[in-house]
Amino acid sequence: MRKHNVTPIHFKKSLSVGFFDQIHQHIADHARDGLILLSSQLTPLLINQTAQTYLGQADLPNDIFKRLKVYTQKRNHIQFDLKQWLQTHTPTKNTNFKTNMLWIKADNQKALIPVIFQLSIIDTPCKHSDNQLLLLIQDQSSQIEAEAKLCLMETSGTGQFITDSLGFITEPNPIFMDYTGLDAQTLRKTTYIDWLKEQVIFKVPFGLVMEALLEEGHWSGEVELSTHNAMPALLNLSMLTDENRNIEHFVGTLQDLSDIHQAHHKIEQLAYYDRLTGLANRTLLHNQLEDILAKHPLHQSYSGLILLDIDSFKIINDTLGYAVGDELLTLVAQKLNTLIDKQHLLARMEGDEFALLFPDISQDASEALTQVLSLAYKVQEALDTRYTLEHRSLHCTVSVGVYLFKEPPQEGYSDELIRYANMAMHEAKGLGGNQVYLFEDRLCNLAKQRLEMLQALNHSELDNEFQLYFQAQVDTQGRLISAEALLRWFHPTLGFISPGTFIPVAEEGRQIIKIGLWAMHKAFIQAKVWSRNSPKLRVSINISPIQFHEHSFIELVIGLIKFTQVDPNNITLELTEGVLIRNTQLALQKIQHLVSLGFHISIDDFGTGYSSLSYLQKLPIHELKIDQSFIQHIPNNQDDVAIVNSILTLAHNKQLTVVAEGVETEEQAQFLRQQSDTLLMQGFLFSKPVPATTFEQQFL
Repeated sequence: MRKHNVTPIHFKKSLSVGFFDQIHQHIADHARDGLILLSSQLTPLLINQTAQTYLGQADLPNDIFKRLKVYTQKRNHIQFDLKQWLQTHTPTKNTNFKTNMLWIKADNQKALIPVIFQLSIIDTPCKHSDNQLLLLIQDQSSQIEAEAKLCLMETSGTGQFITDSLGFITEPNPIFMDYTGLDAQTLRKTTYIDWLKEQVIFKVPFGLVMEALLEEGHWSGEVELSTHNAMPALLNLSMLTDENRNIEHFVGTLQDLSDIHQAHHKIEQLAYYDRLTGLANRTLLHNQLEDILAKHPLHQSYSGLILLDIDSFKIINDTLGYAVGDELLTLVAQKLNTLIDKQHLLARMEGDEFALLFPDISQDASEALTQVLSLAYKVQEALDTRYTLEHRSLHCTVSVGVYLFKEPPQEGYSDELIRYANMAMHEAKGLGGNQVYLFEDRLCNLAKQRLEMLQALNHSELDNEFQLYFQAQVDTQGRLISAEALLRWFHPTLGFISPGTFIPVAEEGRQIIKIGLWAMHKAFIQAKVWSRNSPKLRVSINISPIQFHEHSFIELVIGLIKFTQVDPNNITLELTEGVLIRNTQLALQKIQHLVSLGFHISIDDFGTGYSSLSYLQKLPIHELKIDQSFIQHIPNNQDDVAIVNSILTLAHNKQLTVVAEGVETEEQAQFLRQQSDTLLMQGFLFSKPVPATTFEQQFL
């Protein structure tokens, strides 16, 4: 019988080794980290699937160190010599080595993967075998992501928390703990529902919040955190579940909205409130009016709009300065605030104009009118007082316009309501101020006429429509001394329009500059003609403050002198005290220049303006004109008599000529003659204003 050889044993042994190698490979392939088993000569003995993904294409050289692309810097792609590192850091028994963070270009991956290499020694059981090296490639992506998320939670600026599946707050970030005033240990014993019920005030029912969270997986909305420092916040709640809808976590974020609310408040203040007084502005008033008009079909109530304007505020601004004007506006706003109730809206429109909105007064027209007028008179009387401004006492009054409305105006806009109240206010101001005026439909017709007049002035033919009339100024013996040139307008369709009607409109629209230049030109020519036979006769010409303050006024006057060849000694320029209010120093310089040219200067309507008597010390004037309002009641009114006597005494001391205008009765003339034998008189008693030819026939 033949003896069996040992080949089968060798076969079994090799089969066993191959089998165990397969097991090792199988186990290694299930490892999450990359594993490369190396011989002491750095020959690869085993490479798991994860490590294979870090190697290049299979057709590259078999040298794994050429296939494994490792970088020390992610951006600059500076390569890391892994083979040299292994040779330099060959571990001894029980000693491991780790690299710093490196970057690997994985197969079929665009982005570089952060890794750390760990080198370990494996003892081999065979005496004659060298120890093997195990190279562990640990992917740090998850670690970096976790650290980033942790950093985000800590530095995001929002409070954040994560719960476990039972809803207990396990991971609160520091900001969340700061917002709630609770430490981590306390929060871990608290469910998010308990926290919500204890510290969060919702603007919607709590049940709807939980219903949305459990059914839709998230809820977001603005809440108020009721801790020791109550704050508005944006709360976001999310529910995280697995594929079978089992709850894993709840996640919440809490964002402080205090800064946003403050920013919104500042924006609202800028958009809807006046900076100086803190009152509502025109925009907010418009919005409130629109709301009232929109609700009209439901309420059917009358509402009232009151507009008021400080009388002569511009003069206060011009003489005392804008700082004093602003202080006065602030004091008026404070006083108005004490007069109104919470349901009223008090607004500063612009400048010195204020508005009071009195909504939903009553459905009864008579009762509503009584209440709104009562409030208007209450305001007017309260503001008729003295104010202390920069150590000076100043008396102020207001003009008040009232408009009562229920239905939207014909045009349907809030602008119309304001316009109607504004018309009433201007009517009150036109009547002398310091009074209340209720809107009337006729004011719309007057406004329409005013617009027509303005358009007519813009297109007027001066030589065809305007004429100069002249009124005599005589001495106490009735002798002609001078004549005042008065402007008359005869429009082809509107007919005769009195100066008291069209001059304010022309000044407002600045057409007075063109008209005033035309009037000066005609008056200069007439004075030149009359001076041939009456060399001492003067012609007085009214100069509008608008015209006087034009930058080129002096140059235009000099041009007219050269063109007409008039002698300025035959011309008296009449200025109102108002020209001194605006830019006093420049006005004085202009007057001095006119005097140096030879003109005589007269202050018209003396005593009705607001200039200081100290101006008279500086002004090189020649004449004062007593306004007709002081003449018409003498000698019976003792107050007017006192004023006239005071002006005459002042003029006598200053050696000024005095002209009393508006003399209509012999009784007035006789009284004036008794007071002074040097004054001049002007009025219907001696002559009405007449054209130049008629004036020549009567006096020359």
